[in-house]
Amino acid sequence: MNQTLTNIGLLLVRIFTGVIFIVHGSQKFQGLDGTSGFFQSIGLPGWLAPVVATVELVGGIALVLGIGTRIAGAALTIVMIGVLLTAKKGQPFGSIEFDLLVLFTSLQQALVGGRFLAVDQLFGRKKTENSNVQV
Repeated sequence: MNQTLTNIGLLLVRIFTGVIFIVHGSQKFQGLDGTSGFFQSIGLPGWLAPVVATVELVGGIALVLGIGTRIAGAALTIVMIGVLLTAKKGQPFGSIEFDLLVLFTSLQQALVGGRFLAVDQLFGRKKTENSNVQV
């Protein structure tokens, strides 16, 4: 497959996943009291709300910029697993597909990293011609 198209596809997934988390994290901060109350209503401590909001907002920004992409992707994957095991627990597939999609795009970022047009690349290792082995 054309490497340029692969890189563009991964870039688009990274940016749009980041934007989704920026929006969700911002919304949590705008109604933090309500978010804390919701967390408590499902058995989570209220103090966890600003933690999750921060992970979503900062993680989303990191994905968009491609800074610490693997770490941000891993943190956002953990958040989404938490969502599915708490807020969405027991809900039918028809109401969790979006959450699953965001879970797996976050996981993809954790596994693949920033790659194309990412600040991470400024600090990454130099790749040699033979280090790009395909399986």
